[in-house]
Amino acid sequence: MAILFETRWTLSTIGNVFSTLQDISFAFWLGLLAAVTALFLFGFFVVLFNRKKALKFYRNLLYDDALTEIKNVNYLREHFNNILIAFDQDVSMYYLNIDNFKNYNDLLGHTLANNLLHEVASRLKTIVEPYGTVYRMHSDHFILLYPSKADIDHNFSNNLLGALKEPYQAGVHTIKLTTSIGRYVINAKNPRFNDCLLRSELALQEAKMLGKDQIVYYSSTIKRKNHDAFSMYRLIKDALKDKQFFLEYQPIIERNTMKIVGLESLIRIQHKDRVYYPQEIIAYAEKYHLIEEIDRYVVNESFKAFKRFDSADCPLEFMSVNISTTEIKNKAFIDYIVEQAELYEIEPSKITVEFTETYSPEDFSKEANFIKTLQAHGFQVAIDDFGSGYSSMIRLSQNQLDKIKIDRSFITDITKNKANQKIVKAIINLSETFGLEVIVEGVETEDDLNFIKDMNVKYYQGYYFHKSLSENVCIKTIRK
Repeated sequence: MAILFETRWTLSTIGNVFSTLQDISFAFWLGLLAAVTALFLFGFFVVLFNRKKALKFYRNLLYDDALTEIKNVNYLREHFNNILIAFDQDVSMYYLNIDNFKNYNDLLGHTLANNLLHEVASRLKTIVEPYGTVYRMHSDHFILLYPSKADIDHNFSNNLLGALKEPYQAGVHTIKLTTSIGRYVINAKNPRFNDCLLRSELALQEAKMLGKDQIVYYSSTIKRKNHDAFSMYRLIKDALKDKQFFLEYQPIIERNTMKIVGLESLIRIQHKDRVYYPQEIIAYAEKYHLIEEIDRYVVNESFKAFKRFDSADCPLEFMSVNISTTEIKNKAFIDYIVEQAELYEIEPSKITVEFTETYSPEDFSKEANFIKTLQAHGFQVAIDDFGSGYSSMIRLSQNQLDKIKIDRSFITDITKNKANQKIVKAIINLSETFGLEVIVEGVETEDDLNFIKDMNVKYYQGYYFHKSLSENVCIKTIRK
């Protein structure tokens, strides 16, 4: 009996203990769950808070310009339409560029130049507030948005340039700057940012082309110029791809025999139903970096034609090949022309390389080295359009040229124009002093020829003798 009682008591005690442990275990797990939940929620809110801070940080990094402490172009691009809606009227976009800022950057160093940019940005903010807004595009380029009504009321456009000319302080240096500005009035519905930016930038480019330090308004004239430029760019690209280029040759006459002794190769484009000439092609080709391929075409085709003339029993004293002045900086060009002369077995002395004097080199020594290197390989070098360009006297004194071509503008109406008569005589006398051969371009009438005959000129070229001719017509003409 006692044993049975003890056994029951023991079982009861064990049950109570187990029940107590269950209560304790439940409470423990419940508390642990609460703690974990609280920790999770705490972590969640910490992460959420930090995420918002991170997003704000990266948004500021994306939209704020750290150097100038104004909004950047990313902000303007993304919020453009909302910004215009907030103005609730026509808005002018001003595209500003500090003139020749690179010079100050080189002079002052990056640190002071950056301080100068900060000063410019601060001044722009002061100028446009409270009506307008300012943004940094990149480097020394800024965009202003200003409501057109306030622009008129406050004479903003006229005052802007003057305000920007006031001296700046960069360290101990007092600096005066000028600015070129393009302005475009945004009045279209739902305007696109890139369209507005392009038009204001085109106006800015016009301001720089006209001499800088001015505001130019976007106009139908600028629009037409841009359309023409784009059309020519596409035309040249297509001509290169579809092989629409070809050469014609204008004969050069020797004064004593009055026979054709040389030819000048001239580039053309046959596009659809019309022909395009160098004066329409070259400037665009140089501007859009298409000229090197054209120059190589001219050299290659001229050399092949020279060989064909020789094979057709039409030997020439020389062939003049026109190249762009950009080749002066292109070290590969001389290698190419030498290679082509070797390939077609042409004596380099029979090739005259011409480039125009309208080019103004930054460093005459580069031009001189270019000429000397060509001459060292045996080529002749001539300056085209002599007297119409830059620094003619410096070119003669520093460069050992072989020939000069007197620009046709001096020959037009030379019998009536006393000033041109004096200029031509002076150029010819100068050429004799430097031992240069002279080619007179633009001889178009018998009066022109009779006047030039009395001077010591070796070669004539012009419509009076021949216009530019195809290769086949050239061969027939020479054979006559």
